Amino acid sequence: MLAKLYPNIIENVSEWNPQLFREVKGRLTPKTITIVSLASIVGQFLLYLYFQGILPKTEGNYSRYCTAIAEPELSYSSNFRICNQDLLGNLQIIKELWWLDLFTTMSIMGVFILLVVGSYMLMADVSKENSKNTLNFIRLTPQSAFTIFGGKILGVPILVYLFGVLAMPLHLMAGIKANVSFPLIIGFYLALAVSCFFFYSACLLFSLVSSGLGNFQAWLGSMAIFFFLCTMTGAIMEANKFSSTSIDWIILFNPIIFLPYLVKSTFLSPDTIGYLSIETLNNLNWYGNFWWQNSIVSLFLIISNYAIWTFWLWQGIKRRFHNPSDTILTKYHSYLISACFIVFNVGFSLQEINSYSSPNEKLIGLQVFNFFFFSLLIIALTPHRQSLQDWSRFRHENSSHNRLIHELLLGEKSPSPLAIAVNVGIVTLYTIPTVLIFPFKDNKTSILMGLLLSATITIIYATVFQLLLMLKSQKRTLIASGVVSSLIFSPFLALIISPENHHNYPFIWLFSAFPLVATTEISIFSTMGILLAHITAIVSINYQFNKVLNKAGISETKILLETN
Repeated sequence: MLAKLYPNIIENVSEWNPQLFREVKGRLTPKTITIVSLASIVGQFLLYLYFQGILPKTEGNYSRYCTAIAEPELSYSSNFRICNQDLLGNLQIIKELWWLDLFTTMSIMGVFILLVVGSYMLMADVSKENSKNTLNFIRLTPQSAFTIFGGKILGVPILVYLFGVLAMPLHLMAGIKANVSFPLIIGFYLALAVSCFFFYSACLLFSLVSSGLGNFQAWLGSMAIFFFLCTMTGAIMEANKFSSTSIDWIILFNPIIFLPYLVKSTFLSPDTIGYLSIETLNNLNWYGNFWWQNSIVSLFLIISNYAIWTFWLWQGIKRRFHNPSDTILTKYHSYLISACFIVFNVGFSLQEINSYSSPNEKLIGLQVFNFFFFSLLIIALTPHRQSLQDWSRFRHENSSHNRLIHELLLGEKSPSPLAIAVNVGIVTLYTIPTVLIFPFKDNKTSILMGLLLSATITIIYATVFQLLLMLKSQKRTLIASGVVSSLIFSPFLALIISPENHHNYPFIWLFSAFPLVATTEISIFSTMGILLAHITAIVSINYQFNKVLNKAGISETKILLETN
C-alpha cells in the first residue's frame, strides 16, 4: 500500500535502513492502519464525552470546574466549588481547568501507551526472531547493530506511533485552550521521545540477555515498566516534597516529571488545579543545587540523564548482538559506568540535612541502591565456563605472566572478581569523602567500617558466583544464582525468625549486604574482626577458584595437544 502511494519515500527508506523498511512493510497494511486509526479516534471521542459528562449541568451543583466558593460547612471537598449562573443564565465554569484536565489525562495515557505497549511489541518481536532463529541470520548481514535495532525501534511500534500521532491534534488543542505554553508542550514531546528511546533500548538489551525466557520475557518486561510508571506517577502526582534520596533520581526516568512545568504555565492557582504542583520540583536538588526550578534547565537535565544511560545500554546491545556468548559489558566500560552511577547516586542521596529521614537512613538507602547496582554488574561482567576455559588455556600456553594483571582488569574472557573489586573500590572511594563531610550523628569510624564491610561482602558474592559458574552442570547459572541468593537472604531470614527483637543480634547484620545497619551498635574491635573474616573468606574462595581454573586450563591444553 505504502509503496504505491509513496514510491520514492519507500525506496529511500529501504536504502537507508533495510530493517526499518522490513518492519514498516510488514505492519502498515490497510487493515492495521484502519483498525488503529479507528481505535485512536473512537478512544479520543469517548474520552471527550467522558469529560463533557463531568461538567456541571445545573446551578447549585458542586464541581471542581465551578468558580464560586461555597460555605465551609456546605462544601464536602476543598477541591469542589458551588456552581452559580451569570446574568445571562450561563454557568460560571473555569474552562481552562477543564481543558487542562483533558490535556493532562491524555499526556499520562500517552506515556503509558507508548512505553508499555511499545516495549511489549519490541520484546515480543525479538523473542519471535530468536525462536525462529532469524536473529542469527540478521547477524550475518553487514549492517551495524545500531542500524538493525534502530530500525526495530522505529518500525516495530509503528502502529503505536500512528495511534499517538492521530491523538496529537486533540492533545494540542486541549493544551492551547488551557493556556499551556506551546514551547513547553514541544519540550514534553521531546522528553517523551527520548524516554521512549531509553526504555526501548533497555527492552532490547533485556531481550538479548534473557532469550531463555521465551515469550514470557515480553510480559515480564512490559509489566515491570507498567509497575514503574504507576509507582513513579503516583509519587509525582501526590508528593508535596521529594525524599532527598536515590528514589528522586529514579523518578527522573518518568517523562511525566516534566508535566508540572506545563501545568504551571497556565497560571491557574495550584489550589484550583490540585495536582502536579511545581513546588515539588522546586525542592528537588542535586548536590544541594536546585537545578529543577527552571523548565529549560530541567528539560536539559532530564534529556541528559536519559542520554547517558541510553549510551551505556547501547554498549551492551552492540556487544551481545555481535557475540551472544560474551559478557554484557567490557571491564573497561564497567569502570566508567560505576563512576557515572555513584556520581548520580550520591548527588541525590546525601544532599540535605533537614529532611524527613535521618542522615544515617540516607546512607543506608544509598547502600541499598549500590547493592542492586553491583548485583547487575556481577551478572553483566561474569564470564561462563567455556570463556574461562579458553582464557585459562591461553594462559597456560603462554608462560609469561607479565600481562596477567592487565588481563584480569581488562581482558574479555578473564575472571571477573578483580574487576568487580575495582568497581566496588571506585564506588567506595567516592563515598568516603562524603561520609567525612556530611554531618552524621553517629561515629564516622563505625560508618566507614560499614562501608568497608559492604565492599568486602559484595566481593565475596562476586567470587562465589564466578566459582560456581565453573561447574560442569548445564544448570550452573541457576545453581550459582540460587547459592548467592541464599547467602544474601540468609541473614535476613535469621533476623525474621529470631524469637526476640532483631536489635538483640546486631552482629548478624555484619554478614548481610547492609552491615551499616549495625556497625554503629557494635564495638570497633568486633567490626574489625568481622572485616578480617570477610577478607579471609575472599582469599580462601579465590584460592579455590584459582585451583579449579588452573585444572580446567591444563585439561583443555592436554586435550588440544593429544588431538594434534
